Amino acid sequence: MKRKAPLKPRNTLESRLWLRLRALEGVRFRRKSPFKTFTLDFVEHNAGLVISLEDGEPGRRSPHIVRDRLLSEQGYVILRLKRQEVEHDIHGAIHRIKAVLDDLA
Repeated sequence: MKRKAPLKPRNTLESRLWLRLRALEGVRFRRKSPFKTFTLDFVEHNAGLVISLEDGEPGRRSPHIVRDRLLSEQGYVILRLKRQEVEHDIHGAIHRIKAVLDDLA
């Protein structure tokens, strides 16, 4: 019987962003964190920041109205980043995240 090769980690957008978030000093992001019946893309609990990677067209309403309301009631700020924008300029996305973290401090 042949042994299967171990799966290689995928170089996905989420993985690349996760590596950069983990490298930020003074914060501790969690990935795919449960919140009630939802799963948050990235969250930093101490700062109260949720990062949501979004698909879709400009001007389209978020399908996460209930989740967003529950998070806001708990004091979280939601930063929505478009996947295409992060893919093309991940350094700019990190800069935006740092700016929001500075505002929340």
